[in-house]
Amino acid sequence: MQLILALFLVQFNIDNKHVFYPQPARAESTHSYNVLHYLIELDLPMNSRYLEGAVTVAARSNEDNLGLIDLHLLGLTVDSVKVDGVATTYTHTGETLLVDLPQPQSVGDSFNVVIGYSGTGSGSMGYLWYSSLHPISYTLGCPFCTKRWVPCYDYMGDKADYGVEFYITVPDTFTVCANGAYLGKDVAGGVATYHWKHDYPISPYLIHFAASTFTTYSDWYYPAGDSIEIMYYFWPQDSAHAPTAFQYTTDMLYFYDSLYGEYPFEKYGMAILYPFYYAGMEHQTLSSIYRPGFLGNDYNLMAHEMSHMWWGDMVTCFGWVNVWLNEGFATYSDARYWERQHGHQSFINLMISRRNDYFAAEASHPRPLYDPTLEDLFGWGHDYCKASWVLHMIRYLCTDDSTWLALMATYRDSFEYGMASTDDLNNIMNQVLADNYDWFFDEWVYDMGYPFYDIVWTTAYEAPHWRLVLDITQTQAIGPSVFHMPLPLGVDFASGDTILTLPITESPQHFEFVLAQEPTDLTVDPETWIIQKNNVTASTQEYGAHDVTVDHISTVDRVITVRLSAPAKIRVYDITGRKVHEANTAQLHYTPSTAGIYHVLIGDESRRVVVIR
Repeated sequence: MQLILALFLVQFNIDNKHVFYPQPARAESTHSYNVLHYLIELDLPMNSRYLEGAVTVAARSNEDNLGLIDLHLLGLTVDSVKVDGVATTYTHTGETLLVDLPQPQSVGDSFNVVIGYSGTGSGSMGYLWYSSLHPISYTLGCPFCTKRWVPCYDYMGDKADYGVEFYITVPDTFTVCANGAYLGKDVAGGVATYHWKHDYPISPYLIHFAASTFTTYSDWYYPAGDSIEIMYYFWPQDSAHAPTAFQYTTDMLYFYDSLYGEYPFEKYGMAILYPFYYAGMEHQTLSSIYRPGFLGNDYNLMAHEMSHMWWGDMVTCFGWVNVWLNEGFATYSDARYWERQHGHQSFINLMISRRNDYFAAEASHPRPLYDPTLEDLFGWGHDYCKASWVLHMIRYLCTDDSTWLALMATYRDSFEYGMASTDDLNNIMNQVLADNYDWFFDEWVYDMGYPFYDIVWTTAYEAPHWRLVLDITQTQAIGPSVFHMPLPLGVDFASGDTILTLPITESPQHFEFVLAQEPTDLTVDPETWIIQKNNVTASTQEYGAHDVTVDHISTVDRVITVRLSAPAKIRVYDITGRKVHEANTAQLHYTPSTAGIYHVLIGDESRRVVVIR
C-alpha cells in the first residue's frame, strides 16, 4: 500500500526529536543492543482483524562487531526489513526474528531497523480484537504479547528510552487513542491517520492503542505550575454515564500526587473496552478499563490502574519474578484511596477482606511472592492481596507516615523511569530506616506462609503493680519457623487500653510486663497491621501458682485469713458456687457478710473453710 511505502522512509532522529529521561543501570538493556525508540505505523480496515504495518526500531549497540540482532514477532508475516535504509536479510522462525546488520556496529553506535509486516491479529489470545457490538481494535501486551501485533524486543526490562510514536490509519468514522500526547490527525479519502507521541521510557508490554467509534471528552489536572490533560474514550451510548463514572479521576490524581509525587507523564486517560478479559490494564498514560467496571462505577479499579502510572509504569518491576511490586503497590494504593473516600475503618475492613483472600489462596496453593510460575502469575490472593499487605507492614515498620512517605520518595527518585527489584526496595528500606531489614524480605517475599501466634497469658498483683506474663509460640505449618515481625499487643484495663510492641526473636518466647493497672483482656494486632492468625488463652494456672505454698489459712472472728509464700490470685466462693471475693495477693483478710461454708481457691488448689457467727 502507498501508506506503508511512504512510511518506510521515516527515520528516527535521536538528536533533536526527543527528550531523554535517564534510567538507572538496572533498567538498561542487558542483551546485545538497547532499544531507544519505536515508531509504529499501522493501517487498520476495522472490518476484520487484518492489519498492515511498519515499525522503526531505533537501537544502540552494546557490543563491538554487532552483526545480528534478535526481535520478536508472533503470528504475523514479515514483508521486508531495512537497516539504515538498506534492505537486508532476516530469518523469522516462530516468535524470533533475526535481522542481519549490513554494517557491523560498535559499542555506542546507533542504527534504525524498519520492518514491514502484515497479517491477521490473534483474537483468541486477546491481543487484537474485532467486536460485532462496535468495531474495536486494541492491543494487550501483558505479560509478553506485544510481539503478537508489532515487531519488538518483547522483554519488559528493555525500556525504549525515548518512548514510542504512532501513526495509525483507520476509516474516518473511527477514533484512535494511544500512549502519550495527541498530536492531531490527517483526514483524506475516507480515512484518518492519528498521530500520538510519548516521550518517556516505556516497557513493551505497556505500549498500547485502541480504535473504535469512541466518543471522547477531556478534563484537566493542575499540579504545581503545570496542567495535564485527562482524556476519556467510550462508546456513544455511554455518554450520559461518563461524568458519573469519571467524577473522581482528578481527585485520585491529586491524592496520589500527595503520596508519591507529581504525576510522572504528559497525559493521563482511560479507554473503555469491550470485550476485555482483564478488569483493567495500566497501559502507560492510558488505562484500559473493561466496560462493566465503567458502568458499575468501579472507582477502586480506576484508582488501581491510575496508581500503576507511578508503580508499574514509571517504576517497573525488574522482570515478572518481581510482579508483586507492580501489583502490591497498586492494590495498596487503591485501598488508600478507598480510605480517602470511606474512612479509616472501611480501609481496615477492605484490608481484612483481602487478607482473608490471601489466606484462602495460601491454604489451597502455598507459595512465595517472589518468582511465581507462569500459571501463578497475577494470582489475586498472592500477587495482589498479600503483596499489598507486605507494603502495609513496611508502612508499620516505618512507625509514622512521614517516614513511610520519605521511603516512597527515595524509592521513586532512585528508580523513576527505570526498573526496580525486590532487593532494590529492600536496600532502600535499609537506607531510609537505617537498619537491616533483610529478614523481612526473606520471610515475607522469598518464603511463604504467615505466623500463627499461640499466646497464653496470666496476671498477678504485686502491690502496688500488676505483672502481665505472656508465653508466645508460633505454630505455623509452612514458611519460617519464626516470623520476626514486631508484634503489637493491645492490653485492656478498666480505665482504657494501651498497645505493647513485642520484639519477636524466637519461638517459644516469654515476656513479663509490670503495669500500673490490672489487665482485663488482650488483643493481638489491634490496629490491623500484620498478616497473622492467633489463639489467645487466659491461663487458669495463675502466675507463680506452681511456686506458691499456703503458709496459713484460718477463720478467726469471721475473718478468712490466708498467707501465701508468694502473690497469687485468691478466689472465695460461697456454698452456692457464687464468687464473693477475688484478690491477687500474698496475704488475704476477708470478712464475709454471712456465716457459712466457703471455698478458697488458690491456683488449682481448693480449701474449705467454715465461718461461724
